[in-house]
Parts: sequence; C-alpha cells; structure tokens
Amino acid sequence: MILSIKDLLVGVIYVVWVAVVTLKISKVVAKRTNNYVARKFIHMAGGGVVACTAPFLLSSPLVVIVASYLMMAYLLARHYSKPLSWFQESDNLGEVYFSFSFGTILLISWILNHNFWELGNRYLYVALLPLLFMSFGDGITGIVRNYVYGRRFKGFWGSVGMLAFSVPLGFLLLSIPGSLSAVIATAVEILPFIDDNLSVSFISFFFLYAAVRFG
Repeated sequence: MILSIKDLLVGVIYVVWVAVVTLKISKVVAKRTNNYVARKFIHMAGGGVVACTAPFLLSSPLVVIVASYLMMAYLLARHYSKPLSWFQESDNLGEVYFSFSFGTILLISWILNHNFWELGNRYLYVALLPLLFMSFGDGITGIVRNYVYGRRFKGFWGSVGMLAFSVPLGFLLLSIPGSLSAVIATAVEILPFIDDNLSVSFISFFFLYAAVRFG
C-alpha cells in the first residue's frame, strides 16, 4: 500500500509541526538571535526531525515528498509576494532549495529502488544521510560560524562543526562510504557558486548511491 490512513494522520502531524516551527518558533529564535540562526533552526527542527522519524512512522515516502513540494511552492510564493521576514531574504532562495532537495532526493530514491523505504535497507540510508547532512550538518555549520565569526561567513570552524557531526553519523549508517560522503558534503558546502542546500544534498546522495550500487 502506497498510502494508508496512518500515513495521512502522521502527514497532518508533520505539516502542523513544520508550520509551527516555520511560522511561530523560528520567529522567537530570530528575535533572540538573528535571521540566519532562525533559518538553520528551521532546517534542523523541521526537515531534520522529519528525516529522523518518517521511516519509522510512514509506510512510504509519498507524504513527505508531496509535503516537501507543497512547502517549496509556499515558500517561493511568499518570497516573491509577502516574505517571512524573520528568515527569508530577498537575495537568497535557500529555504526553497532545501524543500526541493528534500522531496527530490526521496523521489529519485523511490524511482531507483521502490523498496528503499524499508528499515535496514542500505538505500534508505543513502537517501537519509544527505538529508541529515543538509538539515543538521549544515545547520550546525551555520550556527558555529554565526557565534565564532559574528557574521555570515563560510569559515573554517563551521566546517569543523559539520565534520564532527557528519563523519560519525555517516560511519554509523553506512560505514566508510558514509564517512566519505560526509567529508564530500562538508567540502562542497563551502563552494561559493552553488547553494549548499543543493550541493550538500545532491552531491553526497549521488556519491553514496554509486558507492552502494557499485561498491
């Protein structure tokens, strides 16, 4: 079964949770810190929480995929009409790319391996690790840089923070390929010419897929 009543109920809970994080809690975070930290908080408390829990609660990734694209459409519409000023920025579409990457990696994984959503399937971790790098790894990076440098700057210590989180997680879920993907994700995060919500997620995903498929 692609979609069950339980999936719908859990999906509603996820939508409500992400809405509260995005529209309410992150506003409080922004007031106490700044817009940049609020963005990273949304990544972790919204996308990160969904990535960690969805495989245990949903029978398929369909709900998350659809919700991700709906979130992308909503954020894009608000960006060009009435921005959510406590985290959206006129020259940055990071939150839109985040939602796009989240849904698209799960969709590609589902197309490539229709059974990937099963707990214990290595391809589930191939899909989840890039989302966790993007949600928590990049989130930690941004927060470390914010407090170390006091500004939005892709500095060394942020990358150290991302590595410290991502390498052990990668090894835990997919051994050496997982750790290598964490190093790759950290390296591409600093690239100036592509949004890290695209580079971190997609480059680490394609590396992991190739490593598991052909390794």
